[in-house]
Amino acid sequence: MTSASLEKIYKIVRIIIFAVPVFTILLGMYLILFPVESFGYSASQPENSKFEIAKNESQNKISFGVFPTLNHQYIDLSIDFGKIGSSSAEKPTQITIEKTYQAFLYPDGEPIKDKGELRDLLFRDNKSPYPNGSLLHLKPTDEVYLLTDGKKILFPGPEIFRAFGYNFDNLAEVEKSTLDQFPNADDRVFLWTHPHPNGTLFQAYPSHKIYLVVDGKKREIENVQDLSNLWPNYFTIPVDDAEKNNQFVCPPDAQQTKNGKVFCRFDRQKMPSSLGGYYNFALKYPDSCPIAGVNIEKASIRLVTGKTFATVKDSFRSIFASVLNRYFLKQ
Repeated sequence: MTSASLEKIYKIVRIIIFAVPVFTILLGMYLILFPVESFGYSASQPENSKFEIAKNESQNKISFGVFPTLNHQYIDLSIDFGKIGSSSAEKPTQITIEKTYQAFLYPDGEPIKDKGELRDLLFRDNKSPYPNGSLLHLKPTDEVYLLTDGKKILFPGPEIFRAFGYNFDNLAEVEKSTLDQFPNADDRVFLWTHPHPNGTLFQAYPSHKIYLVVDGKKREIENVQDLSNLWPNYFTIPVDDAEKNNQFVCPPDAQQTKNGKVFCRFDRQKMPSSLGGYYNFALKYPDSCPIAGVNIEKASIRLVTGKTFATVKDSFRSIFASVLNRYFLKQ
């Protein structure tokens, strides 16, 4: 090998050595300024999946949902039916998305008309003066707990607290002796995959109806004055009324369906519903394609930020707030 060839190889290696860290830095900056959040599902590895697939045979539709943590503009839904689906699996009549809360998707239960029944539900398995649904703040440690059926659930951080619609103005300050009287719930820590538990109060808009979450159902409280009498400082989580027009249909020009795969890109700015942080997806099928024979092998949901100056500002604002909270405001 000639010296000229060695010199050429040396220059190429130097360029590569310098290019790799530069590329890594640029890629890191891009992901910080324009973050992408991904959720995956695999039928072969359900334990590693970040969401679950549910079938509603009475309505002949498949549904699933995720709770993102970042701001974004586009929601990309990709579904692979593979070899385990039916021939009609890749042809749903409608693909929709709705922004709400998982617990608010529960079916309607019997309205709560009696004050005694309301009292029993608010203080079920709970002999304290704090109704189920209360937020208890232990000031020395800054820990915040949610009461449900006389048990406490710990919020792991402020991000999940705010994302689920809670407000720090609604905290009740308690001593450790008071907190210790409540045992830990089975789910000791509030996670992103958890729906709002029993005792949660939703207020739907624009109807202003108030619902109480009870055992997998949402029950309207017909007499709000009863609630005020039993819980003078009650608070609610705002959510859009459960109406079909809150379901945004995948536009035909944003949908691709072929070779056993379905893809759709939703634009969040065009979605009619705005309250809530849970994104619920639904695939509706015709009667000629029973969902009992429709199976999903793989699916992914990607939330992508728009490449705009506003996104850059939001990213820098988040970084600044994180540094401020971590290093300057930390007590």
